[in-house]
Amino acid sequence: MSRTAVITGAAGDLGGALCAALSAEGWRVIGVDIRPPADIIADVCDAPKLAEIAAGIGADLKLWVNAAGVLGGGKPGVADLDTWQRLISINLTGTYAGCEAAFSVMRASEGGRIVNVGSLAGQVGGAPGMHPAYGASKAGVHALTKTYAQAGGRHNIRCNAVAPGVLAGSMASSQPEALLAKIARGNPTGRLGQMSEVVQAVLFLGDPERSDYINGAILPINGGLR
Repeated sequence: MSRTAVITGAAGDLGGALCAALSAEGWRVIGVDIRPPADIIADVCDAPKLAEIAAGIGADLKLWVNAAGVLGGGKPGVADLDTWQRLISINLTGTYAGCEAAFSVMRASEGGRIVNVGSLAGQVGGAPGMHPAYGASKAGVHALTKTYAQAGGRHNIRCNAVAPGVLAGSMASSQPEALLAKIARGNPTGRLGQMSEVVQAVLFLGDPERSDYINGAILPINGGLR
């Protein structure tokens, strides 16, 4: 049997780092994204396609990580509907589609692990200048996580989420440097988070020998920011 992991958002910083780390630990990794270098080019909003991917892997599917996500600008009062719909579609509907695809296959086999990428914004609201849809979509991801955790517990399916603060990487670099510096200064650790720190948390949650009794958790990775 080949222990297989699916990573959505595989062409992004976090998705790519997850693919590399899981491969190094002996997993067969299938990266999914709308652009290369993903192994499968697919839109996470295409629920039938994700279901097809999961069904094609079958009982070997042991880990599914919903890491696809996008940011958008637009503070309250000037936030546009098109950006709202785009963020909700990718961040929330895409995570739902991934959860549903993985859950259906894992329930029919010997279980598995689903890890969703939420956000601090889903717990406290978005940062200044961030579209309201971002925090709303990530709060929805957290609720989805708990729902699938409750449904999957007796099927040996564990569903958890990581909730990072701002991470150094291409998504953060799209923001003004002055804003990033302010965010870093306001963090108890005095810095932004690193992709590697989130990767290690996902590896932990994806390992049944280390995290079997953790289910429905939203793990904050934010340096203690509240």
